[in-house]
Amino acid sequence: MAIAANPRAWLTRRRERREADYWIAHGFESRYPWRVAELISERERKLCARSLKGVIAEVRGTKLPGATPLRTAQLRPHLAQLESLEARLRDGEPVAAVGMLAVNELLTSPSSCLFTDVESVEPQLRRVLVKLRVVA
Repeated sequence: MAIAANPRAWLTRRRERREADYWIAHGFESRYPWRVAELISERERKLCARSLKGVIAEVRGTKLPGATPLRTAQLRPHLAQLESLEARLRDGEPVAAVGMLAVNELLTSPSSCLFTDVESVEPQLRRVLVKLRVVA
């Protein structure tokens, strides 16, 4: 990770992203076109797909466990859903910004079904896939 040349600007931009993410999650995408463009970019999609690929490999047991403790036994029955989510990010079809926020939440939130012992893994993964759909 590179060190920011101007830490204050980096913090300001981080704050702006956090605020934009909040409003985008609540349906106000048109107010933050710059953040929507970042979220639905090919770069962001590939980054999230790569992270999901690592999760899938760890759940399968083909990769050594990482520093973050995944609930592999709990996720194993839902491997097909994880794979379809990863494929959806790679398929090149348009995605919704709110869906990309949901993917990021899935991958980074400590309360995500990837890291927390919950009974509702399937509905959470299905909800993320649904949110990725672009509504015309």
